Amino acid sequence: MHNKIFLLLLLFWVTPSISSDVVFASKELSSIYIEPRADSPMIYPIEIGKELIVKQSKGDWLNVLDQKTGLMGWIQKDFISSEKPSGISKKKDYNNSFKIFREKVLEMSKSIKEAISIDTFLEVKHLGGAAAVIIADNDWFKGRRHANQAFQVYDLWRNQNQSPSFLSFKNEDDQEQFIILSGPHRPRYLKSSN
Repeated sequence: MHNKIFLLLLLFWVTPSISSDVVFASKELSSIYIEPRADSPMIYPIEIGKELIVKQSKGDWLNVLDQKTGLMGWIQKDFISSEKPSGISKKKDYNNSFKIFREKVLEMSKSIKEAISIDTFLEVKHLGGAAAVIIADNDWFKGRRHANQAFQVYDLWRNQNQSPSFLSFKNEDDQEQFIILSGPHRPRYLKSSN
């Protein structure tokens, strides 16, 4: 009997801390940084309402995980809220943007295949918002021009969204090879640690 009461009390005590681990970007445009300092390099900007998972707290900063992209970084506590902001004025239709983007990428892949007999992009998946995944032929990653083509695809995605964007490039085995994401001045190419 005492064990059941103890477990019940423990459950009530732990549950609030679990639910408070989810936070939302509360400013129109916020940034996630590599270190908990404003002069640290920015990983990428995020939009209002972006859901993040808190991993650690350090002074005025939170170490957060973006579950859609798998990226971790630091954000100032002043830029987040425990409740999702209501009445977000600029609601973008990312689903429609993605459909158009997917068609363009697969058409580009078909054209490359017809022109030089090389397979490039096999599938495009939407992670939600301005985040997507490109599944590419394994041999494409070995080519000399893959990084340039990846930046061209990223430009298509960013221009389609008209906002900070994220693209993951995975091989046929669903292993991430690299990502391209919005940076403070230009897109960033980050190689995977696989």
